[in-house]
Amino acid sequence: MEASVHILFSSAYYEICDFKCLCQECSKSKTEYNEHLSLCITRSGNFYYNAFRSTLDTYTGSVLISKPGYDYTIYHPGEIPDECTIIVFKKTFYEDIEEQLQLRAHWFFADKDIQSLLVKTNPQIEQLHNALLLATRENNPYNLEIDTLVMELVEELLSRFTNYEMPQQLPARLKKQHLVTIEKAKQYLHDNLSKNISLNELATHCCVSPFHFSRIFKLFSGYPVHLYLQQMRLNHAALLLSTALPVTDVAFQSGFNSVDYFSAAFKKQYNVSPTLFRNGKEKIARFHK
Repeated sequence: MEASVHILFSSAYYEICDFKCLCQECSKSKTEYNEHLSLCITRSGNFYYNAFRSTLDTYTGSVLISKPGYDYTIYHPGEIPDECTIIVFKKTFYEDIEEQLQLRAHWFFADKDIQSLLVKTNPQIEQLHNALLLATRENNPYNLEIDTLVMELVEELLSRFTNYEMPQQLPARLKKQHLVTIEKAKQYLHDNLSKNISLNELATHCCVSPFHFSRIFKLFSGYPVHLYLQQMRLNHAALLLSTALPVTDVAFQSGFNSVDYFSAAFKKQYNVSPTLFRNGKEKIARFHK
């Protein structure tokens, strides 16, 4: 399997890599050995990850979490080249979080029969991922900003382990017909976050009918499209609240046309007003819930 791997950012604890498959046809990789804890966020395409008696079907809307110490192969079944963001954690980081979070007592990290796990993304994970990509593409990236985004991404993913359910496997025909549709839709939502987007506008951009688009978007993402967009906007606002922007500007730049509506929606999501969230008087520790 041919691929291009470009390091976007490197720190003492991890590397963020841009992976792009260069295969022209379906193929299976050679057996490789995974030496590090890693997160693989699929941006486009579809591949099967085979490791230790399990096969995980990976495509947009999923994160592949892999432990160190196992062999694996990858099979790419489709015509669309895979594109992924891979965060590879160095040994020192793994040892640090293993101690801090007591990972040996955690079912995933303690079970030697499980090498990898597939986690379905939510709008918060995807927003953190998008913010991370933007931050790494700056000419002079801010180390602390990237470190913070990575740590928030790790905590959000680990929080999903508590009531873990394997993502529903979608039919191959559905993925072949509509993976690109969902990828285009998510990118359009991200690029037009502050605009008043209609269902018809989004469906037209993706070249499907509004009714059909609503159905397939929920099948792939697990969210109705309006709720997915609202969650993205609230997550974007939470990130902006770490800047000096006034709350009114945060609301409008996040796609809300009413500050009152934004404040009510934000408080419902985070159990605290935007102002208190910014001031740090109350913080949501979702991982410890």
